[in-house]
Amino acid sequence: MPPRDLALVALVILAWGSNFSAMKIALDELPPLLFVALRFAILVPLIALFPRPAGWPAILAIGALINAGQFGFLFSAMRADVTAGLASLILQSQAPLTILLAWAVYGERITRLQGLGIGLAVCGLAGFGLASGGNITALGLGLLLCGALCWACGNLVFRRLQGVDMLALFLWASLVPPLPMLGLSLWLEGAAPLATVAALSPAGWGAVVYVALISTVLGYSIWGTLLSRHPAAQVTPFALLIPVVGLATAAVVLGERVTAAEALAGLTVLAGLALAVLGPRHVARRAARRPPPAP
Repeated sequence: MPPRDLALVALVILAWGSNFSAMKIALDELPPLLFVALRFAILVPLIALFPRPAGWPAILAIGALINAGQFGFLFSAMRADVTAGLASLILQSQAPLTILLAWAVYGERITRLQGLGIGLAVCGLAGFGLASGGNITALGLGLLLCGALCWACGNLVFRRLQGVDMLALFLWASLVPPLPMLGLSLWLEGAAPLATVAALSPAGWGAVVYVALISTVLGYSIWGTLLSRHPAAQVTPFALLIPVVGLATAAVVLGERVTAAEALAGLTVLAGLALAVLGPRHVARRAARRPPPAP
């Protein structure tokens, strides 16, 4: 990969990793479900710039599972029950969950390395459960895992949509969350939407715009460009750096610190993610190097 594209990789990983700190800043002023509604309402006008990329069932599924479900649970967890850094790490449990769901739904094979990776990730998540109470509560862990499950279910939809423009799909799926999330916010959070949004500080607005535009529009535009230039196996492993950047950014911007037990659990999860994501590529490379059988 040329230096220019490596710089683009670094930019998108920085955008997605720092996104969690921006979420935390916005959640200091917005209730979580109202934040979901506002984040995607900002994106809705942009669909005028993109042709509809898929059928309505796919758009509605991605909008409900990833845009509404994932972020509804994630923002609810981050409101008071988990730090930004740990949220960026634990949400990546969507990777082993996707592998398990693909096995259950599509019959996809799970390699030994993937199985070991999933087992390690589960042990790490159990470690967070045992260490809960400081930077993460049991409720926060449960909400994050629900968000990761929504993301994993959305990934199964993506597997049926080969060659679809990811940015266009996410923007069109932004039509789904605003009204349902606004209704849920009125019911569960008792929010006064107009007054709450009008009272947002410049920092709050900056965080909302960062999450809506920098993370989604800039991030997915660059990611889609990289995937069009290079094989997916060369690009997607860089996503493992997102929680590393998320933890580092939260430490610098928000002053977050992890305990020794949380650090051990986090390293276990990262090791599991690496095996689950990179394991099949390692097996494929070994198979490619193996000499053909003698005639």
